[in-house]
Amino acid sequence: MVFSIGIILILIFGFLHGLSKGFVAEVLSLIGFVLATFVSIIGTSPIADVINNAIFQGSDNETAQVIVKWVIFVLLFGIVWRIVRGLSNLLSPLTRLPIIHQLNSLLGGAADFIIKYLFIFIVLNFLLILPSQSIQDQYQQSPVSQWIVKKTPILSDKMIQIWNQHSSEVNV
Repeated sequence: MVFSIGIILILIFGFLHGLSKGFVAEVLSLIGFVLATFVSIIGTSPIADVINNAIFQGSDNETAQVIVKWVIFVLLFGIVWRIVRGLSNLLSPLTRLPIIHQLNSLLGGAADFIIKYLFIFIVLNFLLILPSQSIQDQYQQSPVSQWIVKKTPILSDKMIQIWNQHSSEVNV
């Protein structure tokens, strides 16, 4: 029952948040997060190698090198995120036009609802892997969480396939 109430509240608040934020802002936020993460992951190692070679010149100070990598990751993420936020701020006045504003608002609610639904789906599937009897009991008592896991067949099947492919790599 606790899972059901939590899921319903998350979905309601997600829809309301999307209504106020709007579709354009929701989509740009999602794209910005994915892009910032991708650029940060790809760009961190080459930049860190150059900086570490310049600063440490062959010493094996692994702790400092890891700190440099994290700082670069955070900086790259922040820079890309700010660029996307600037683009979002440029497009924001266009979404305030009368008809566009209403459509943008409704689509934003739907987009945030879908994003929250997918997030809940992933979290539920992760929780079901854990060997916790209390989590299993909560899941069994929640028709909403069972519906999300069982009635999202394409994602469920894909998630099981990915898990089976990679579970041997992490010694599960």
